[in-house]
Amino acid sequence: MKKMICMLFILTLGMSTIKAETERDKRTPFSKVEFRENTPYVEFQENWVKLLSIEGKAVDKYIQAAKTIDPSDWKFRFTRHLHYIMDDMKMERGKSVKVSFEQNGKVVTHDYELKKENRNLATDYYEECIGRNKIRREHNQTIPAEYDYLTVRMDSHEKTDKNWISREEAIHDLEHLEWQIVNNYSYAELTGFNYPLALDAIRANLKKGITRRDFALQLKMFMANFGDGHSRVSMKYLFTDKSEILFLPFNITKVGNIFSAINPEKKELWNKQYPQLVAINGIDIQTLYQLAERMVPKTTSKFVERNTTDYLSYTAWILKLAGVDVKEKVSVRFSNGTKSIQEEFKLKNKAPKACIKREYLKSEILDGKLAYLAFQEHMDRDKKFIAALHKAMKEFKGTHGLIIDIRGNGGGNRAPLKALLPYFIKTPKIANIARYRINSDKDSKPKYGYLPARYAYYEDYEAYTKAERKSIQNFKKSFTPTKEVTSDKFTDYHYMVVSPTNEQGTYYYDKPVIVLVDEGCFSASDIFAAGIRQGDQVRLLGNTTGGGSGFSKSRRLPNSRIKVKLSRIFSYQPDGNLYDGHGVIPDIKVDYTLDDKLGKKDSQLERAKEILSR
Repeated sequence: MKKMICMLFILTLGMSTIKAETERDKRTPFSKVEFRENTPYVEFQENWVKLLSIEGKAVDKYIQAAKTIDPSDWKFRFTRHLHYIMDDMKMERGKSVKVSFEQNGKVVTHDYELKKENRNLATDYYEECIGRNKIRREHNQTIPAEYDYLTVRMDSHEKTDKNWISREEAIHDLEHLEWQIVNNYSYAELTGFNYPLALDAIRANLKKGITRRDFALQLKMFMANFGDGHSRVSMKYLFTDKSEILFLPFNITKVGNIFSAINPEKKELWNKQYPQLVAINGIDIQTLYQLAERMVPKTTSKFVERNTTDYLSYTAWILKLAGVDVKEKVSVRFSNGTKSIQEEFKLKNKAPKACIKREYLKSEILDGKLAYLAFQEHMDRDKKFIAALHKAMKEFKGTHGLIIDIRGNGGGNRAPLKALLPYFIKTPKIANIARYRINSDKDSKPKYGYLPARYAYYEDYEAYTKAERKSIQNFKKSFTPTKEVTSDKFTDYHYMVVSPTNEQGTYYYDKPVIVLVDEGCFSASDIFAAGIRQGDQVRLLGNTTGGGSGFSKSRRLPNSRIKVKLSRIFSYQPDGNLYDGHGVIPDIKVDYTLDDKLGKKDSQLERAKEILSR
């Protein structure tokens, strides 16, 4: 409760930024805001003036509110969400607000009209300002063989009327992206990727310019090399026409080195006599796989495999990437190992459904004595969802063992870990440790640290109990990070501590617990897996998780307007391993079989039941 009280102001302001924008008055006074050091300046009669107050309230109060919402990016929050802050301060808002500023050594007061369009104008100007930042260095003029693939184009080198970016504009974007990586990116050195040389490879092939789609494609493949699943370029920039979003009627899966086509309706192989998928339109499936793999962040191997086969479902687009234009039909070759057949398929504009159904929330008693709790879609923080977890645990009190199934859960919030871990511990446990990447604003030092939204704080956090402080001190004695970062670029450690509690009817569940995990577990699900394992009798079973804990921030490149996400934390599991590039390794390894992927069996669940029934 103490922590929740301390976070109340943070959450009150933070939640207002995620409310539907139609519910709020989006008018704001300034069309441009410029920061000099940490002081905001605004325009008055074509001159820049130092902002002092708005409606009689000192600008420092607005800055503090912006820092409370997002300490890591408060200048953006001040610029973009000033109207939210004004509302949260209970400001009466008419057609204008009185603004005081300093001009030529004098204090001047002026009425600024509130306009809805100012919000986007100010945001665009802010992004234009940070877009001026660039790394100045000598550039390699040749394209190294290992980065030649980064120069691939689906369009040509010829200028088009639509979405064309000139060479100069693209170079500006590349320089700014490098500046962001050098100054704001936590995982720039994670894999040893030579990103300056890779950026130079893209630069060397620009010629007169590039289409936005090709630029986004090259940047997406570039970002994949860092081994951080949160940092990426969205797929939406890669499609210029709906006609390119076409799918085969079957799903593609990979077991070992064998690719297979699956009929999701019947949960069987598409062609039982010829079970191996070997080529599409004459292009070997392994070649297409390698093309798709270039876009997937190089974190854990199973994560890469899972996401690469997902990309293969964009059949028309992948074939175009391979140099083959497809309109409606494709030819697919199947094999039984000795003979092969060719079959023609009409592509569809809708992807086939998955064979395996994932549960949003399911709880039941298996075989009369084993509890089963599944939440495989999302780590939800909704009050009803958390209440349902507690309700299930109350119903499980007399069971002989518990299976928690989070396979395929792509992440969300850490609230489910905060709710469930107390059932399995008698003393406080450290669930996650992280250091935040400091940006150029080094004198912004929020009282509770940079990660309150992740339930993680500095070790001197005033709301920690004596037992929690002791747990941190004991933890520090044995904690050995597998990879260190420097204090000039990163904050001190933030600790996510979870303690036993009797709130919500929580009790100590003293029976064995198995948590089912796989490569589809990512982000908050990675945190859940490593955190829940701190329970006294908890083991993980399945495949290594996806590996991701980045706390990413989006930025638009100044000319192409392509959004690029970059992670801002260096996040550790309690055993000292990173999540990114490593994943959470299960205690009991059980891989998926082809029958599992067909949805006919569930080898992992059956193995968990077998272990708990002994």
